[in-house]
Amino acid sequence: MGFSITWCAVHEKDAEKLLGDLNLTPTGETEEFPESAALMAKLDTGWRIIWCNKYDSPIIGSKKLAEISLERDVLFCLIEEHVMASSLEFWSAGNQKWWISHQSENSPKDLDIAGELPECFPAIKREMEEAQNADDGEYADVDYIVEIPLKVAETLVGFKHDEDCPHISKEKFMVLSISSKHKTFLSRLFGK
Repeated sequence: MGFSITWCAVHEKDAEKLLGDLNLTPTGETEEFPESAALMAKLDTGWRIIWCNKYDSPIIGSKKLAEISLERDVLFCLIEEHVMASSLEFWSAGNQKWWISHQSENSPKDLDIAGELPECFPAIKREMEEAQNADDGEYADVDYIVEIPLKVAETLVGFKHDEDCPHISKEKFMVLSISSKHKTFLSRLFGK
């Protein structure tokens, strides 16, 4: 079993507005391990994580990035461990500024990049490539290249989905519910 998730990070000052824009509402429930469909976590690094237990979730998925990044910076991460795929994108002012992606099914050493990547990228890339080569390269039992986008995300916001995160406030995720802004015809008709 592996993770198949979507998460994004926004600066804390932008988090409440983003929740409203996504029709997400805190339920008051918390989880130490994120098992619900949608959750959030406040980080003491100044970021807030919104986590969905679905790859390319329709809640915060890739189709919404231009829209949700119009008013805020968004770091967007996709992880599909069943096929060893991960990607990290940074969006601002409605545009993708940079992108890092690994799809193991393309090649064990597959790494696609675009844009002006953060300063931490070259050192992380070098470290993971050296680990991959030291462990029998493309014939290794472990995929180190999939870690590159994830370690860049961890460096930038202080969060990695598969590690204990001391930066999470009260070490808990807050469960979110998806509210409906638009009432159906029948609910408007009957006032519900």
